[in-house]
Amino acid sequence: MRNGTYMARGRPRKFDEDQALTGAMILFWEKGFSATSLDDLAVAMNMNRPSIYNAFGNKETIYRRSLERFCGQLDQGLQATLGSGKPLTAGLYAFFDQAIEVYCGSKPPMGCLMICTAPSEAISHPEVGNDLKALIQRLDAGFTERLARAKREGDLPDGTQPRLAAQLLQATLQSIALRARSGHSRTSLRKLARYTIDLILAGNSG
Repeated sequence: MRNGTYMARGRPRKFDEDQALTGAMILFWEKGFSATSLDDLAVAMNMNRPSIYNAFGNKETIYRRSLERFCGQLDQGLQATLGSGKPLTAGLYAFFDQAIEVYCGSKPPMGCLMICTAPSEAISHPEVGNDLKALIQRLDAGFTERLARAKREGDLPDGTQPRLAAQLLQATLQSIALRARSGHSRTSLRKLARYTIDLILAGNSG
């Protein structure tokens, strides 16, 4: 200690921010926010606790960045499949197939980081609640934009309401996430996704 201030010994430890956040995201995905300790994060991120604070801040900040990272990847998948020039049905099938692979890709399956961990923290951590709302709206907007275009091009029945249909698609995505975490098979989840998509595109969603 010098002049009342603790001095760091040696050279600052280097770390890979991308790798550290990936480690944190996987840990939160598995254990949730409340059950994850800073010691857990230190191991998952391959960093000591002072370095974590200096680089990222507190646990809530790390969780929020992990959530944004996960949802950014989900959003990229949505844009890639629905903006690929594929017919609407094929694009939606491809996006849901992609999401199901993510949700079921670990043993045991962990579902969706956003849907399976954020809602339980939304009340006690208002910023997480705000993030959750914004992320849901972002996915709604992606679905709505593609459905509205399909309606303009005559690919959907005149009575289709793109915004409500988009919300129904996301509700199905959320249900699939929870079912995946509870152990439902990929096959059953794909059947649910396709059945819902077909109903919506046929104009039977209300």
